[in-house]
Amino acid sequence: MNSDSFNWDRINEQQRQAVLVSDGPVLIIAGPGTGKTFTLVKRVAYLVMEKNVSPERIMVVTFTEKAAKELLTRISNEFLNYNVNINMNEMYIGTFHSVCLRLMKEHLGGAPDENSKRMMDAFEQTYLVCRNIDEFRFLKNYSKWITANEPWQQALDICTYVNQIMEELVDFETLQKDSDEDVRFLGKLVARYTALLERHGVMDFSAIQTETYRMLETHPEILANIRQKLDYIMVDEYQDTNYIQEQIVFAIAGDKKNICVVGDDDQGMYRFRGATIRNILEFPDKFAADECKIIKLSQNYRSEDKIIQFYNRWMQNVDGINLFNWDKYRFDKEIVPARSDSFPGDSVFACDYGDGGLTGAGKKKVLDIINRLIANGNINNFNQAAFLFRSVKSKEASELGSYLEQNGIPVYSPRSDMFFDRMEVKQLIGCIMWCFNDYMDDLKKNHFNIEIPEKLKSYYIGCVKLAMTLMKQNKGLQTYIMDIMEKIRNLKGAGTTSDCRCENENESENESEHEWGLLDIFYRIISFEPFALYLSADLNGNITETRAARNLAELSRMIARFNFLHDMHKITPENKTVLPEEFFNIYIKYLYIDGVGEYEDESEYAPSGCVSFMTIHQSKGLEFPVVVVGSLNSKVKDTSNALMSAVESRFYHRPPFEPLENIKYFDFWRLYYTAFSRAQNMLILMAGDKVGKYFLPYIKSLPGIETWNCGRRFGTVKDIHYKHVYSFTSHISVYDGCPMQYKFYKEYAFAQNKMFHTSVGSLVHATLEDMNKCIISGNLERVGEETITEWFWLNYAGMQEQTGYFLTDEQQTNALNQVIRYFRHRKNELGRVWKAEEEINLVLPDYILQGIIDLVESDEDAVEIVDYKTGPKPVIEGHPERVEHYRKQLEIYAYLVEKRYGRKVKRMHLYYTTNEYINECFPDIGYERFIEICNYGTEIGEKKYKQIIKLIKAMGVIDPLEFGKRKFMPDMYCEDLFDENPNDTASIIESKVFMKDSFFPEADRNYEYKDIDESFDIYMPKKYIKQDYSADESEIAAVSMVFVRHIHRHYLSLRKIMPGQRFCLWRIISDQMQILL
Repeated sequence: MNSDSFNWDRINEQQRQAVLVSDGPVLIIAGPGTGKTFTLVKRVAYLVMEKNVSPERIMVVTFTEKAAKELLTRISNEFLNYNVNINMNEMYIGTFHSVCLRLMKEHLGGAPDENSKRMMDAFEQTYLVCRNIDEFRFLKNYSKWITANEPWQQALDICTYVNQIMEELVDFETLQKDSDEDVRFLGKLVARYTALLERHGVMDFSAIQTETYRMLETHPEILANIRQKLDYIMVDEYQDTNYIQEQIVFAIAGDKKNICVVGDDDQGMYRFRGATIRNILEFPDKFAADECKIIKLSQNYRSEDKIIQFYNRWMQNVDGINLFNWDKYRFDKEIVPARSDSFPGDSVFACDYGDGGLTGAGKKKVLDIINRLIANGNINNFNQAAFLFRSVKSKEASELGSYLEQNGIPVYSPRSDMFFDRMEVKQLIGCIMWCFNDYMDDLKKNHFNIEIPEKLKSYYIGCVKLAMTLMKQNKGLQTYIMDIMEKIRNLKGAGTTSDCRCENENESENESEHEWGLLDIFYRIISFEPFALYLSADLNGNITETRAARNLAELSRMIARFNFLHDMHKITPENKTVLPEEFFNIYIKYLYIDGVGEYEDESEYAPSGCVSFMTIHQSKGLEFPVVVVGSLNSKVKDTSNALMSAVESRFYHRPPFEPLENIKYFDFWRLYYTAFSRAQNMLILMAGDKVGKYFLPYIKSLPGIETWNCGRRFGTVKDIHYKHVYSFTSHISVYDGCPMQYKFYKEYAFAQNKMFHTSVGSLVHATLEDMNKCIISGNLERVGEETITEWFWLNYAGMQEQTGYFLTDEQQTNALNQVIRYFRHRKNELGRVWKAEEEINLVLPDYILQGIIDLVESDEDAVEIVDYKTGPKPVIEGHPERVEHYRKQLEIYAYLVEKRYGRKVKRMHLYYTTNEYINECFPDIGYERFIEICNYGTEIGEKKYKQIIKLIKAMGVIDPLEFGKRKFMPDMYCEDLFDENPNDTASIIESKVFMKDSFFPEADRNYEYKDIDESFDIYMPKKYIKQDYSADESEIAAVSMVFVRHIHRHYLSLRKIMPGQRFCLWRIISDQMQILL
């Protein structure tokens, strides 16, 4: 392709140079608003389009998930502009952690007998340490260096020490042998931490990078393979990288040295996370003189001229009080305006809210500013204004935010830790508390085995009172909570007269003995008002309108994680007392202390109709027409640690860089430079009589905001469009099955409950993947029934560790038999295995469609695609439409395989691992009759029904009633399902989640409603189910599948019949989310 075909529009000369210099080391110093991401995207496109570099030979890494999504979106759009559809999975685009995980998976994941560890996030890391704090606190010198009184803060401090040591690649065994007892303490601290992780089979976030580095160091053949594969490395936000990230980048680059790093040393503000500014400042020194090309992007397209002048002056410290000198610790630069419409007047103002701090008069002055900007026509939406603070939890931020909301200006502040103060959260916590009578008694008496602080106790009492009010207003909710309280109180072990069945058998079908837990209670409670009203919010509405629903979803995920971490998936006679104490007095307590952020829509960082309150760190990479900077009473604080300074000077792999006495000033100036440079049209410094001495020289020269009286219209909030990645299996098939379920599970991300049936399928898939990857690696002779069995049990152990799910012996045997039968059936064809778990995607203008091909088999002239299905196969004779969904999916797979490898796809298969098992179990019924019974509730004898229930349970469904609600999607091996022409419509077969009308005649669509306690119970027509619920479980199970499908199909019409009412479907359907219809 000729260079004339490359689109050089909108590229300035500095950016052009950054794009053209592709080989060798390149440092791009990109100031705020200079088009850093734009340049990076153009550089990737230039490599592919003009230098004919294959996409899979390019790695682009950045610092945050948000930045990675933006890069993915903009790069994919750039190629679409050229009508080039590349497989985005081929490129290594993501955060350092995600790219490192991919490298380890590609190069270490081929050994199926190595069981991977479960990954922890930052909260779980701290939580694990906190729950095991006694393993650390008896170390000598512990109290000298871990000074906090609260165990949670102690755990945070321990994790900070550990992360720094690990990411600097310090040998903690060497520390333990040192003569200095403080250094020995730190070495022992890290040693005990690593032993704790090893004992629990987990991995922390920092370990992802350290393990990747060790892989590169200890496996030279892997490093050589990666170097051969990757030609170009680009690193965004290089000023925020740490030592180990630098080491990984240089190790992969090798002698090619094709490293392009982009960043702004003036915006380096993540030292507290281990980042070091020296990486970008010393980058040119890593190479021979003049070998590294340095390009400065200085033309700012974001801010008004006067705003740029202001923050240039701030960084040059022209008006400062000469506390420090930048010396060599900053690249000399000056940002210049590039906007042709820059406003000639003042754009930077001071808002002096007077003496005595932000009092009532001061708050009103801020309120008047916003209203005046609206009245003047400067802004027409509150979201055009953002308030930046060092902490949104500060008194200044919280009081001002409350005042604005009280005066009609909504505030969006998802990181202000308001989660536990939200009404819906307090109501739900209170309702769950009421279910545990013993806990309520202990709360009343203030007598717990696990004590809680007074502040949390007062909070819990407030939650209980709110729940009591709800129960008075909703008798249905009260009846349920009182009933479940009684059941828990009367729980006894096996062999006793009392069990956990409801007194009303109508309510017990879905809550069989000892088969319910906190999540079951949670989902039952949110079927009542006001929670059902919260959940009915329009998903496309303002983020504040859906906040309650999203907070409930967050609470469901908290409960699910508690169930896993504490291994308390069910409420039992043995744990009915300890469970609520561990949940409320340990787990929720630490979440309450640590703070829980609320939902943030990355593509709408400034929701319409709200002013934004955010931290300066949170605002990084964003821009707003109006920026109001608070926290100007801040003081420069020395955050250095004497112990870490000593370790740095003696044990780090490079000597200290910045002068210790100046670091606090460097970080302070960089932080506020980032804040000031977020403004597009107006920058306001919010100050009073207590403004910090560091800001005074700058504020004194600024005009007051009261002097502004111009009707100039400001810009709008930047529109960020992140391309969503949709999966065939986890998104499209769920939506096809039930749009409402998709809304709750995928959009709101509610925790799924009792997903045992998916565990069997995952287990079979994982073991088949291990087998195929072993074959691909050239070890076909190793594959046998004994080895497959070993892989299976290792995968099952890993599944237990990661999910907490335990399968019955029958389910385990069934899953293993499926894999063994597959091996026996296809033993002579295993040599055709070519690719396994192949990730592919289709880039479209608005989203990316992603899929994973289970298996690609190869002949000399063509390939064949195999997709595994672990459920029963549908009867397709006369109904080819029942697997249409899979035809579409496999056709796209075939298209992308042909595009990527240039090989024709000869055939596409669906392999159903359960077919032979069903035929073996029911030779007299046969497979087709079995599926007919499952799908359409055909009447059968009681004995045969019980046999089928037993089989269904073995297939991975615990509750027999799940038999009636299980969506049997198409599964089973169809050798010639698709012939040579995948587009031949005569060979199309389809799956329909919803039953055909012919199976539910129009005349029978008559529901009966019974008004009970302000709610409505929906009964099937008597023809299908007995209204008194005295039917045996075979009758209930036989029709519930029909019932669920019919409800799914017609739920919209039901809502029209009974607007705003709640449909209590839980009596029949054990899948808890169905109640939300």
